[in-house]
Amino acid sequence: MDGGGARSRPGRGRPGDGVGAPGEAEARPVGPLNLALRRLGLRGLELAYRAGVATGSAALLVVGGLAPVLRGWLRDEIDDWGDVVEALGGVRVVAETTDPDADYGPVIAYADAPVLFAAIGEVARRLGVRPPEQVRLAYLPCCGVVAWRRTRALMLGLPLLHVLNLAELRAVLAHELAHLARGDATRAVRSARFVAALGRALDRREGRARGPLHAWARFCHRRAAVLLEPISRGQEARADRLAAAIAGGDAAAAALVKVALVQPLFREVLDHYDPTDPDLPNLYAFFRSFWNRLPEPLQTSMRLRVLAGYQAPRDPAHPPLPDRLAIVQSYPRRNSHESSPVKHPLGDLEPLEQMLHNRLFGGLPLEPTVFHRAGT
Repeated sequence: MDGGGARSRPGRGRPGDGVGAPGEAEARPVGPLNLALRRLGLRGLELAYRAGVATGSAALLVVGGLAPVLRGWLRDEIDDWGDVVEALGGVRVVAETTDPDADYGPVIAYADAPVLFAAIGEVARRLGVRPPEQVRLAYLPCCGVVAWRRTRALMLGLPLLHVLNLAELRAVLAHELAHLARGDATRAVRSARFVAALGRALDRREGRARGPLHAWARFCHRRAAVLLEPISRGQEARADRLAAAIAGGDAAAAALVKVALVQPLFREVLDHYDPTDPDLPNLYAFFRSFWNRLPEPLQTSMRLRVLAGYQAPRDPAHPPLPDRLAIVQSYPRRNSHESSPVKHPLGDLEPLEQMLHNRLFGGLPLEPTVFHRAGT
């Protein structure tokens, strides 16, 4: 349940996802057969891309591309096939994470957050889905579900736990677990990862890579994004409806607005935070202090600006925020007294804050997928 963007770490990364501007034209609904054909098309396009890269690389090596490859090898810049492709002007596509702890965040145990695990179990029962095998604390204010091999993981952004109340957290959990219940984390997820990885690779090589392999990568990414957009938006709209049905339309709407508000604020904190300053607390304690010092009238004003005219980059994976709010607010409210911030019933988060801060600034390389291009 993402609404804005953030960066993977200070000085690195790229903006994350966003929501479209009010009044943006929406595509017509796509039927089940069309979606199935799009999934097949995405898989075929991935295979065609890899075949094209192999064929193009071989042709370039024959007509003179061997020279830059040899130069890179002599400079110890060529270690594998991906380096060869980059030397020939292409892009390296890495769709699978090599270190989930560095990428998605560390795993938390039941003892760290018993109320959170109880809420996850309750929402999972209502959705008829088995709870995820892992719960991970993400570094940034984003949430999502991922599945690899036999493991399914729920990611919750630590900054969000400072601003959501329990009712809003339940809406976020319902949204994310709905993706697991409907198979969104496994169905077509390989293709979605490929599209995101190809986009990141193109961003990294922007201005440096030219030639037929780069042009082929750009063409395949554009076509894949067109095929993927209706699938992703349909999944997000369905998850929004299920979240509103379980947590209440008011809680789901409040969660959407808070996420849309907090993500750019956290990005500003990242931009101005200096981890070398010994007088500053860790990043997450600093953000918590910053959020708690915001006067209520100012928070209200910021929420109203978000509602009145939210202008963010168009996000192909999510419907525009006004459309999402219109859907969830059509569901009835649920009487709830769970209005306290999540951090109080979850216990002491300070050790977890320090742990994530140390991982973020302790020299551990974070992979770009720590905040996915299209959100979750």
